Amino acid sequence: MDIQWDSNKVNAVNLSSPSLAEATAQRILDAIMDSKIKQSDPFPSQYLLCEWFGVSRTVVREATQILVSKGILDVKHGKRITIRPPSHEQIAESLSLAFRRGGVNVFDVLELRKVLESEVASLAALSADEQDLRVMKECLTYMQQHYNEEAGYVDADVEFHNAIFAAAKQPAFTLVLKSVSDYLHDSRKLSYRGEETTKRAIRAHEQIYEAIQSRDPAAAKIAMRKHLEETEEDLRESMKG
Repeated sequence: MDIQWDSNKVNAVNLSSPSLAEATAQRILDAIMDSKIKQSDPFPSQYLLCEWFGVSRTVVREATQILVSKGILDVKHGKRITIRPPSHEQIAESLSLAFRRGGVNVFDVLELRKVLESEVASLAALSADEQDLRVMKECLTYMQQHYNEEAGYVDADVEFHNAIFAAAKQPAFTLVLKSVSDYLHDSRKLSYRGEETTKRAIRAHEQIYEAIQSRDPAAAKIAMRKHLEETEEDLRESMKG
């Protein structure tokens, strides 16, 4: 394999960093990000990596282990190295730790949802296809039929919002949603307060669906914002008890 390296980029690596292995790991990551090392190709051998970066096998082994620990690389059967596909799991792990250290709670995440999901609903109204609408309708129907069953209702609620993100056709938004999914699931369980509030939430979901189905981005945005504000009210009431 013959790879032409951008010498300016390679030389820009800070070799005064804590270790040569970390600098080499960054170089390998740069090569992956620039598609010089492709996920579809066999991962380069230690020999090739040593030759490309001018380091020892020990350094290459340490560098690849760093990338394994960060979820960039995977080791199959204890020896074959592969590039892991993009996943929300790495983001979720880092984000969850950052949230805990920063004291972020479900209300803080709800503020994020108000901004993000309102815009996503607007986009979904413009780009949802028939399959997207079918999934939303199925989730909505399940919520209507099982409003008094917490577990099933909450799961359908989560899937309804997932379907809206999918309909927006914006992968970055979907990754963000999945990265905070644990917080979202917890907040929904906390805000579930019985028949009256659940029926109000169902009506809110119906309005969101109707706006998306009608291709009305402004109405979808308003309906989503209203729903999340009501969710916050229910959540605060449940926390009082």
